[in-house]
Amino acid sequence: MADVDAAIERQGMGWTRLGEPSGAWTSESGGGSEGLTRRLSPAQIDALDTAVRATEGRAATDVTADDFGAPELRALMAAARYDIMAGRGAVLLSGIDIGRYDLEQFKRLHFGLGTHLGMAAEQSPRHDRIGLVRKEPNPDRRGYLTDTELGPHTDYHEILSLACVVASEEGGVSGFVSAAAVYEALRRERPDLLDALLEGYHYPTSLETVTDYKVPTFSVVDGHVAIYNYVIYIAQAAQIRGEPVPPRLVEALRCLFAIAKRPEFMVSFMLQPGEIVFWHNFRVMHSRTSFRNSPGRERTLLRLWLHAHETFPMARGYHEIGRILDRQHGEGWSMLVNTDESLRAVYELVNGQG
Repeated sequence: MADVDAAIERQGMGWTRLGEPSGAWTSESGGGSEGLTRRLSPAQIDALDTAVRATEGRAATDVTADDFGAPELRALMAAARYDIMAGRGAVLLSGIDIGRYDLEQFKRLHFGLGTHLGMAAEQSPRHDRIGLVRKEPNPDRRGYLTDTELGPHTDYHEILSLACVVASEEGGVSGFVSAAAVYEALRRERPDLLDALLEGYHYPTSLETVTDYKVPTFSVVDGHVAIYNYVIYIAQAAQIRGEPVPPRLVEALRCLFAIAKRPEFMVSFMLQPGEIVFWHNFRVMHSRTSFRNSPGRERTLLRLWLHAHETFPMARGYHEIGRILDRQHGEGWSMLVNTDESLRAVYELVNGQG
């Protein structure tokens, strides 16, 4: 474990030897999707309904925590914050009857709850602080606008959320995997690969530039485990630098993906209309199976990216890349462009074949 200790020291952070990492869970030990679920009480549902009606006519992105500040809602979101930051890293809110709301009202409800956890970021050059997750024409090949499978990964901001408007007729099953549990499995099974993941690799800062430091795939700060697992950034940075991804990192990433896809590590659930899930992007990897729409029934979800009011301790780069994206989206462009070449590079990196 000497190489692992040295790699953690290179992150420049305190380290406590991990037995069972903080927040580590598997599907069985975490109670499956039920273990992530908080069912709203009648009083909480009434408070939400009152807040939605009181903000009628206002844009969703204009509502505040005070607008959704009834004691019942503050208590709900305080519990959700604990689940996200100190518990398993995710919480699913169930019991909202979406039939009571039109789309704009449900957007206000979703955004209003999110304001208790963080400040919403723009998700694209469209300046959308509430994203619509659905299949649509998609020249930049953004994953959330396709119907294809998305393997376990992270995105870019600390807290993420999805709220279901319409479920697909077939597929679209969500999955969560504990980053700390995957770390612990690697530490037991392949400790020789951890140093490469703790060292990480450069990340792009534009279509032509990369960080002058390496962003660790695994961050360990005072025993707190986080993960930045967005492999297309690693492939893109290597292309910009004109070099291959280091072979040891490639081997480590393939092992990480193999562990994350084990059924015993993943909590799978179908988000139902009216249900809302919040999770910590760097504590929990998320995935989605492919799905199929049918006429008159198109899978539609709302999405939030949030800069958390209360932050989890993490290595350099985890927050910084999100802020770089914020600036780009504010300027009307983005480095989140997936070409055929970049997608082939990622497939080869993860699977070992073209």
